[in-house]
Amino acid sequence: MSASAETGPAQNGGHHAVKRQLLAKLVNEFAAVGVSLDTSGNGPRLLVEDLESGDHIFLSPLELASLCLASDEDREDWIRVGNYRESRESRDPSFGRGPGGNGVRA
Repeated sequence: MSASAETGPAQNGGHHAVKRQLLAKLVNEFAAVGVSLDTSGNGPRLLVEDLESGDHIFLSPLELASLCLASDEDREDWIRVGNYRESRESRDPSFGRGPGGNGVRA
């Protein structure tokens, strides 16, 4: 992705143009992500993309503000995904189970 990549309708399945500006690539020994500003939706949002898997998420201003309000415990829970999920489940057998034990969190 270039610093100000735009995709036209032909490359986007006939939909409106995708407008993104790459803001940064953040890489360390644990992860590599690209962060872009996406202005193709109803309002600006950040696109965060895992450069290894291609998985991505769009974050609205409201979601970004909620990151600032999250506790240390909340942020610790976010890290326990993917390859790290099993370690959390083994520490807390009730993880992911609602009151009825049906796998739905309460």
